[in-house]
Amino acid sequence: MKKFKSNKVSNRKKGVDMISNLPDHVLQLILSGLPTTEEAVRTSVLSKRWRYLWASIPSRDADCTRKLTNFNESEFKEFVDRLLLDRSVDLDSFRLRCENHYDMSTVWRWIRDAIIRKVKLLDLSFSPRVDDDQVIRLPPILVTCDSLEVLRLSLSFTSTLRLPTVTGFPALRVLQLNSVHLRLPTVAGFPALRVLQLNRVHLMDVDSVQPFLRSCPLLEDLSLIDCFSYSYEDPLSYSDEDVDEDVCISCLNLKTLRVHNRNIGTYTERFGYGGSYENYVLCVYLHVFCPKLVFLEYAGHSADELLIENLDSLKKAVIYPDGRAHKEITFESYGANVCQLFAGVSHVESLSLNLFFIQAISTARDPNGVFAKSLPNLKTLEIYTTIDDYTVNVVIRILRCSPILESFHLIIEEEIFRPEVCLLDEVLTHHLKRVEFLEFNGEQQKLDMARFLLEHGNELEEMVFSWRGEVNYHEKSKETMKELLKFDMASSTVKLITLLKD
Repeated sequence: MKKFKSNKVSNRKKGVDMISNLPDHVLQLILSGLPTTEEAVRTSVLSKRWRYLWASIPSRDADCTRKLTNFNESEFKEFVDRLLLDRSVDLDSFRLRCENHYDMSTVWRWIRDAIIRKVKLLDLSFSPRVDDDQVIRLPPILVTCDSLEVLRLSLSFTSTLRLPTVTGFPALRVLQLNSVHLRLPTVAGFPALRVLQLNRVHLMDVDSVQPFLRSCPLLEDLSLIDCFSYSYEDPLSYSDEDVDEDVCISCLNLKTLRVHNRNIGTYTERFGYGGSYENYVLCVYLHVFCPKLVFLEYAGHSADELLIENLDSLKKAVIYPDGRAHKEITFESYGANVCQLFAGVSHVESLSLNLFFIQAISTARDPNGVFAKSLPNLKTLEIYTTIDDYTVNVVIRILRCSPILESFHLIIEEEIFRPEVCLLDEVLTHHLKRVEFLEFNGEQQKLDMARFLLEHGNELEEMVFSWRGEVNYHEKSKETMKELLKFDMASSTVKLITLLKD
């Protein structure tokens, strides 16, 4: 019988390039999966088949920081020019990071070339040179681009960005601004904008926030992360007349709102702002009026007081206030505000609270009796807290107000624990599903707490020990787990988990 060799063996012996024989669209997918555009361009030297294949990829990525040791301005400029030379293929995305190596005319030319190719996503990071105008005005070709759907812009706090005073960006759905001094227009609008993310933004005219938001009728997702408008210790730049103490976020279609400044100190120190970082705030009074809001996250100390109303659609709230950084804020003075805030979110189905929130409530006199009398819809509750006489009483008070609670997660930051504290009321462990010990290091006091919760947690599903030290984790975790397994457990299905957190 005559034997036939498979084509696979035959081709392998002949050294046939099977990959190059694949259809163009398959090779384009392979090139698109490479980490950088530079690597895709390098494939042009493989053979004639590959020489111009990279030019058909609909995404372009040019980042000067990937060549920190031997960066050459002229070579990088030629590289970007080459990326944008062929106008026959429309672009899905163009990412440019060139810092302050080029004048603004060059940067705008690159952006124009991308727009001509009907780019859908622009991710830009650059800084004007010293001799350039430090006020950035977006060019008309960008403002009127009808293909652009996503714009991300980072300026490293080196200049002021003025958004256009005319309605523009007809197709823009997502706008993200990072590390900029920003002047918002009061009359212009973004008719298609659905997501607005401001990260580390200095709002130079905070009174323009609400008029601007009003001109974005489809906005559904708003994030104000580490944003600020002034400092308590910046009298040279601001006077009482300059500061609008009241900011209102009123968006009829907004569904998600995030406001926090937990990392603002990192940026105010890095970029050379005067005063203490804890004094940088967004405003004094922050009003939220969003009838369709579903998710609210508020963290840090962006405002002295947060007032919320007409949030009947709210389903989930994450409230992590922190006024301890500011010298004029105390638990007692903040407690009444926290109680009022708590009452405003009392109808949610999911609620996450931090230790400062619990401590503020524990010291609040609440003369007006605004503390939530009931949490009628609450199904999931997560609390970061200590275990002591004061905090446990607050936790128990919250649990008593939650008639249909299904899941209770307790994250213990530190312990001042006496078992009799928890015995005040069985409600503490009746709904408890998950417990996590943060910064765990095998301390006996925490093990005593774990024993108590395991013995009384009838509904407990998971207990996590997050170790803080790699050495102790490797040396003690196994022995600790053996000790835990000896404890009596009220729940037959509880899982004990030990892990090392970065």
